[in-house]
Amino acid sequence: MLKIKELISGRTFRSEGLRRFAEYVSSIYTDSGFDELSQDISGIAEEFETVRSMTIGVNFNQDFYPEEVGIVSLNRFYFGEQSVLKRFIQFQRKNQVTDKDLLPFTMEIPHDSLNRAAQKVGRATPKGAAKDSPLMHNLTAIIERMLPASVSKLKRILNRYADVSGTALAELADEFLFYLRFIELEKKLNAAGLPTCMGEASEKDTDFHDLYNVKLAVCRTLGTVSEDIVCNDISFTYDKTVQILTGPNRGGKTTLTQGIGLAFLMYQCGVFVPAASASVELCTGIYTHFPVEEERTVSLGRLGEEAARFCEISRSADRGSLVLLNESFATTSHTESLYIAEDALRYLCCLGARTVFNTHMHELAAEADIFGETEKAVCKAVSMVMENDNGRRSYKVSYKKPDGKSYAREIAYSFGITFDQLMDNLSAKEDSHVTSDNDIQNDVQAQR
Repeated sequence: MLKIKELISGRTFRSEGLRRFAEYVSSIYTDSGFDELSQDISGIAEEFETVRSMTIGVNFNQDFYPEEVGIVSLNRFYFGEQSVLKRFIQFQRKNQVTDKDLLPFTMEIPHDSLNRAAQKVGRATPKGAAKDSPLMHNLTAIIERMLPASVSKLKRILNRYADVSGTALAELADEFLFYLRFIELEKKLNAAGLPTCMGEASEKDTDFHDLYNVKLAVCRTLGTVSEDIVCNDISFTYDKTVQILTGPNRGGKTTLTQGIGLAFLMYQCGVFVPAASASVELCTGIYTHFPVEEERTVSLGRLGEEAARFCEISRSADRGSLVLLNESFATTSHTESLYIAEDALRYLCCLGARTVFNTHMHELAAEADIFGETEKAVCKAVSMVMENDNGRRSYKVSYKKPDGKSYAREIAYSFGITFDQLMDNLSAKEDSHVTSDNDIQNDVQAQR
């Protein structure tokens, strides 16, 4: 509590939540007696930290053997011949000069290391050592009984402040840990040269500058991904509310779609945004339509399962939502997939929810303008393309019409299965057979 009060003292917060939290902490500190609690606990600590010795009283039996012992006082000084007993000892020596048995004041100090040393040289521990003394055993028992009393005193003090609302702060421990972990992550990303920012609230449009997928970035810092992180500028405006994303296989479409969703989620959690700058209109909900495990599609079939999930999304999502679709409705024939996807995009333009539709159906992106012209449409759709430079993936995105290529030829070429490559393989195989046949004939003639 005191540490939290110290951290927020004198600071100005923009967040209404943090301002109210600071006021709450201050009210607990000032109204619940934390100053008094601190002083009381300090007093108890001082009582025990400054104890250096104790004065004891010993009762003897008729044989002058210690029978009972009790604590007379706790002292803040060490006993010794130069202590408060000095004058008494000097007085005894001066006035009892015939008492040859009177010895200077000494103290028994248990020392296990001395016992171990004696055992090493084959000698027994000297009789009368402190640890064998009945008197010391008795004193130990008394001190052990003192400890519960001290704890009880501290407990009584804490009970006075049982009504303090510290429990509410303790319940925030997980939330504090959540933000601390994201602060640590932000420092790691910055150290790796990646931008981060605290997003600004927007009443209308959403803009991300140099956005990247934070999950991919974490993998990069861990060394599980070797590629450089590529940043992109993404905007959601009236003309770019529904974005139809196309591009080559393994070109980064899914990674970008996922990264956009994570950026919105992180902003609304109050942590950093994985971008150089961000102006974000809050979402009322984030809905994802990604492929699921095959076992979940057994009863309905994959297309039926996808249709059922999208229907559920349509019932819940509203104009303030974010909808992310990844290769949706692509599990049937191309013609049927196109038909279903077109209807879904028309509906999304009427809904007005910010949408990213990641697809291989280039016809959808080519006809993006048509969806915004649907009756009752409240926004526009736009084509967004992952760039491809002669088969090399750049992972950069542009708002433009697709070029009509499916990039299948580039993929086929990279694996060596274009028609020309396959025919080259066939020619090479035939040449190899001819050579092999000639070698066999030459060997036969040689043997003759």
